[in-house]
Amino acid sequence: MTGYGHTTFYLRKADFGFFRVAQVMVRLNLLTLVLAYTMNTNYISYYFSPLVSMWYLIIYATMFIGYQFNDRTPYVLGKIFFSAIFVTWSMKEEWLLEMLFSILSRLFGINWSAREWNFRVTLDLWIVYTGMLAAIAVVKIRDYRLTEHPHWVITSKVSIALSALCILWFFAFELFQESKFTYNRWHPYISWIPVLAFVILRNANVILRSASSSAFAFIGRCSLETFIVQYHLWLAGDTKGVLLVIPGTPWRPVNFVLSTIMFIYVSDQMARATTTITGWICSDAAKLSSSLPVPATSNRRDADAVTSNEDTTASIPLQSSNTQQKNGGETSPGPDTPVRSRRWIDRLAEGSAPPSQSRTTGFHIWQGENERYGTKTKLLIGIGVMWTTNLLWSY
Repeated sequence: MTGYGHTTFYLRKADFGFFRVAQVMVRLNLLTLVLAYTMNTNYISYYFSPLVSMWYLIIYATMFIGYQFNDRTPYVLGKIFFSAIFVTWSMKEEWLLEMLFSILSRLFGINWSAREWNFRVTLDLWIVYTGMLAAIAVVKIRDYRLTEHPHWVITSKVSIALSALCILWFFAFELFQESKFTYNRWHPYISWIPVLAFVILRNANVILRSASSSAFAFIGRCSLETFIVQYHLWLAGDTKGVLLVIPGTPWRPVNFVLSTIMFIYVSDQMARATTTITGWICSDAAKLSSSLPVPATSNRRDADAVTSNEDTTASIPLQSSNTQQKNGGETSPGPDTPVRSRRWIDRLAEGSAPPSQSRTTGFHIWQGENERYGTKTKLLIGIGVMWTTNLLWSY
């Protein structure tokens, strides 16, 4: 989803500006960084946020280099190919990670395990590139109207049949592995098979494509937070146990239901809070890219759709609508970058922010009319505070 969503965005919108990068990185890492300091844990232990952040930067760099020629498919495929080779080589050369993490430890007081990080990255080393290739395929299928080709129908039927067989094979293969450690050796090479097979089956016909689950959509809007909060709320004993709200073994099913309800509710509130705070930190980003590509509300029927030539887009405003009003009552220009519909960020950076109050007058480095450098200043201050804290932290 990360590879597919970002690649699609950069192929269609080509917005490589700083503020979009800031929005995505802050949204993905805000809660993780807060918990790492307040709970005295390691940032790497919340491996999902670091992973999607690293892959986002890799995708950004891959698509940014020579972006003027991104309309040439062989050129983009070549960039993805060389990016995959470079990342694979850098993960195989363990001394590179050891040296990098040693520099981080000496200069910034960041103590991360190079071995643990290498394991997390290599476990899904090529699935992101599979998503990038899938994005190119979808874009080109639309551009060249391949769905109108006479052979498209038979191609679709063959793909559906093969996908069903692949799903069955994958489950059988996984179940017959001796242990998860045995399967882990195969995972980087075959993890893309069930993913692509499910996507094809999910779009097999009009009924399946138009069907959706409100419950799953709700979970999707706070899925990033569920990955993070689970270590502190749903699980216990450093993920080795299960939280017991009501003491006593006979009550374990009741404990599971209660802890799950609490867990989902807290995750949803965390998603709303981090989205609001992200909008405040990246407040001046509204002038260039006013929102992240996420659903507008938790209720799909209430979402405002913006129709483009190819697809429908909706967004969560990172600021109150009041911030778009000038002193003379004129509305500021809309964002330069149209936001996308449900993509990778539906899983990673969702949540609806409640409307905020209009901004009050304050120092220009934080808010006010002249916010050209507001976001950069806030990020630099935040990085400086974390740097100082790391150097003074006692382990």
